[in-house]
Amino acid sequence: MCNCLVTVFCLAYNHEKYIRTTLEGFVKQKTSFKFKILVHDDCSTDGTREIIREYTEKYPDLFETILQEENRYQKGIDIEDEYIFPNINSKYVAVCEGDDYWTDENKLQLQVDYMEKHPECSLCVHNTEKIFEDGRSTGTFFNTAQKDQDYIFKDIVLSEPAAYFHFSSFMWRNETMKRKNPAFSMDGIGDYPMALEFASIGYIHYIPKVMSSYRLNSIGSWSNKMDADNSKKVRQHENIIKGFKNIDEFTKHKYSSVINKAINREKAKIMVLQDKYGSLLKSPRCIAALCRTMTHKTVRKIHDKVQAVRGR
Repeated sequence: MCNCLVTVFCLAYNHEKYIRTTLEGFVKQKTSFKFKILVHDDCSTDGTREIIREYTEKYPDLFETILQEENRYQKGIDIEDEYIFPNINSKYVAVCEGDDYWTDENKLQLQVDYMEKHPECSLCVHNTEKIFEDGRSTGTFFNTAQKDQDYIFKDIVLSEPAAYFHFSSFMWRNETMKRKNPAFSMDGIGDYPMALEFASIGYIHYIPKVMSSYRLNSIGSWSNKMDADNSKKVRQHENIIKGFKNIDEFTKHKYSSVINKAINREKAKIMVLQDKYGSLLKSPRCIAALCRTMTHKTVRKIHDKVQAVRGR
C-alpha cells in the first residue's frame, strides 16, 4: 500500500442498505495527496461484505479491509484500539461509519489544508446534516454556527455529547491517538470521550460547511437501541458521570468547576428519565446545569413538571 497522508477508516456491521453510499463518498474525494481507506467488517450477516469486496476489487490501490470471521464487538473488544489504530501509519486520520456518508468531495482536502497550517489544532471537524433512515433530510444540522469556530476543553465538557459536531466529521493527527486513553473512557460511548481527549491536547477547529450526513435510527444503530429503552439511557448518563470523575482525576482537578457542572447536568437527565421531579426540585444546581443545554420548549416542559410537584 502507498505511503499516504490520510487514512480513512470505516466500521461496518450489517450496513448493506447504506454502505455503498458511504464508500462512494470516500472514492469521490478530490485531493492533492494520497489517502487509503481501511474498512472493518465485524462479521456482517447481510450483504455488507460482498459490497466491500466489490469496491476492494474495483479500487485495489485505495482499499484495505479487515473482515472478521466472528463478531468482535459482541466479545467486548474495542475495534479501534485492537484492529484500526495499529494498521494506521499516515499523518492524519479521518472516519465515517458504514451507515453515514460524506457529501462533499473536497472534505479531506479542506481539513488537511487547515491542519497543516495549524499544528496546535488536535481535531478538525465540520457541520453534518441529520437525515432519516431512508435518506430524507430532517432539515436539521449539528451546528448552527455560520463562521469558523474554535472549541476548547471547557466548551466540550459543558456541551451535550455531539452538540457541535458528529463523528463523521473528525480528522486528527495520528500521533495524538495511537490508542485511546482509558482515563477518557465512557462505557458504550465512543466519539464524545474522544473529543474530550483531543480538546485536552489542543483545540478543536470547526469548519462551517456541511460535508457529511448522519443517519438517524439506522438498522441496528446505537442511537436506535438507545431510543427504545429508557433504562439504557439512564446507564449511558451514569457512564458519562463515571467518565467525568475519571477525567477529573486524570487532569488533576484542573477543570473541576466545569466538570462538576457537567456531572450535575447528567444527574438531572437521570432524574427526568426516572420522573423524579421531586428530587430535581431539591437540586437547583442540577436544574441550572440541565437548562443550559436545552431548548426553551424543553425547559418550559420540565419547569411545568417541577412546578406540579412543588404544588402538591
